[in-house]
Amino acid sequence: MAPPTRSEIWTYFKPDDDRNKAQCIICNKKYSRKGRTTSSLKNHLKSMHPEQFSLFESSSNEKQMQKMKAEAHKIVTPLQETKKQLSIEEAVQKEKKWDTNNSNSKKIDELIGEMIALQNLPFNFVEGLGFRRLIQELSPRYNLRGRNFFTDFVCTELYGKVANKVKELIEKFDYMAFTSDIWSGPSSNASLLCLTCHGISENFDRSSIILKCETFDDHHTGDIIAEKFDMMLTEWNISKEQVHCIIRDEDSNMKRTKRLAVFNDLDCTVHKMQLAIRSCLQSQENITVAIQKCKKISTHFNHSIIAQKQLQKIQDRLNQPHLRVFQDCATRWNSTFYMFERFLKVKDALRLYINDSEIDPISPEEWKIIECCVELLKPFEEATRELSNSHTLISSVIPIIKMLAKKLDDYLTRSKDSDSIRVAVTTLKTEVSAKFSTLLEENNLYVIATYLDPRYKHKFFTPVIEKKIKDDILKIRTIIENDVSNSRIISPNLKGTKKLRTGDSLVKDTEEPETSGTARKPCLKSDLAMMLDSSIEDESQEISENGCPDAALKKELLSYRNKTRVNTSENPLKWWSVNSNELKILSGIARRFLSPPPASVPSEQLFSSAGFIDEPLRNILEPEKAAILRFIKYNSTILDTRRP
Repeated sequence: MAPPTRSEIWTYFKPDDDRNKAQCIICNKKYSRKGRTTSSLKNHLKSMHPEQFSLFESSSNEKQMQKMKAEAHKIVTPLQETKKQLSIEEAVQKEKKWDTNNSNSKKIDELIGEMIALQNLPFNFVEGLGFRRLIQELSPRYNLRGRNFFTDFVCTELYGKVANKVKELIEKFDYMAFTSDIWSGPSSNASLLCLTCHGISENFDRSSIILKCETFDDHHTGDIIAEKFDMMLTEWNISKEQVHCIIRDEDSNMKRTKRLAVFNDLDCTVHKMQLAIRSCLQSQENITVAIQKCKKISTHFNHSIIAQKQLQKIQDRLNQPHLRVFQDCATRWNSTFYMFERFLKVKDALRLYINDSEIDPISPEEWKIIECCVELLKPFEEATRELSNSHTLISSVIPIIKMLAKKLDDYLTRSKDSDSIRVAVTTLKTEVSAKFSTLLEENNLYVIATYLDPRYKHKFFTPVIEKKIKDDILKIRTIIENDVSNSRIISPNLKGTKKLRTGDSLVKDTEEPETSGTARKPCLKSDLAMMLDSSIEDESQEISENGCPDAALKKELLSYRNKTRVNTSENPLKWWSVNSNELKILSGIARRFLSPPPASVPSEQLFSSAGFIDEPLRNILEPEKAAILRFIKYNSTILDTRRP
């Protein structure tokens, strides 16, 4: 232990032989110091020698400051901190709980509220013994409240915080695209109506926002849905004129909704692909038989742990990894692809297992059909994943469909498969052509978006179509200028562009295929890049008419046309961000036409996890609170919160 620090008072006194006395150096008098303290010495110096006492105080204060500075830089270990003796005041403060206005308390409240919303937890989770013990250990001074407090906190303060952020983003969008859908839950009276918003800001940041995902109790008629949709737009102060288009499924009620609301609407690209592939798979009986056999085998393993372990033992003998078979889902075509693909990977182990069981075996001809289906559908699986990606733009639809059509032609040219497989491929080609070709070539929402994507530009259009695209862009600019002169922002969808598009597809489907799959080597983008590189570059120059009213826009169109296309792996929005100053008029039109996603997947992805919030154990959760929880959860990515 370090010796006690000597007091500065001994500068003016010296110890006497009698330890209870000390002699003043200034006046040579001896003074008592009972208890061997220095208080009496300080009093003598203060009363009899004030000048020296003043010097004593200054020296003592300076020494105390130096000590405090030294301690401030000193590292105190947790063990030393626990051994430190607290004062009475410190001990009382340590045990005192924070009030609700304390900044630390508010921070923890917000974190707990976020946890409830993001992890689909019930509000009474905060009353659990384990959670309370954890909070008490981590922050003893935090006063944990019950479910009622956090119910109000999440539904008011946290919801308000997210809603304000959503409003800030909406204000940055001149035009917006929406995806909308209705999902019927496990019970007949549990339906959800979802509306998501997609827009591009002036700096070309693209955002997707969930505006509503709430319970829908009325009949699913187009008139009622249209009224509900108008209410959602009004709630967020979005005018109909700001709505560029709506991507929806192909139900007749959803189509009627958009016609009543006078919106430009598009069929979900992924849905249309789902229908085309299902028609292909169902066109030949031997393909449907192979699918049914694989489904039965998958069901056998999924319902038996013993069967799974036996399959694993066989895989061990063959030095193969433990791979489980996948189950087909009727509403998601690519689940059939994943099932076939996995069956091929475990083919040897399955054969050995089936030989010792009563399962109907898969014949060599059926294995050949499975192989052909995997080869045929592999590019379609990758296209489905690409079109379902949240970062994909609507401008990629035409290039991807064109690439898939070329893949089918190549397959028919080189394939020596059986007649049934060739018939199935021909059926798929016919379905893709019927569902996409005319619609994509004549619908301005697709063609203008593709043209304004610097990765593609004019490469998928004939000179005649390219000229029409430019004329349509000039018409859109004229309508915008007329509306601005009238001090109103009216969408050219209603009076101009709407007339430029043709009819909708009449096919019907309400499901979206699965968007997740096992990791595989991507080839779609590389094949698309090769297709673009193989096309002949047209470097012809056009002359803009400087005297005409559209001279500025024509000049920008010419400048844009003559710029080198960017690589397919590059971000087209980043390109526009860099070139927006040079192409000021055209960049505004690009922001509008590049805003939509290619499919209604953003809305339907909410339904995939809606069951976690509306699960049977939470059946007393009010619909309004459930809608708020969905809103907070699905918009959490736009919040500037702490992320691990």
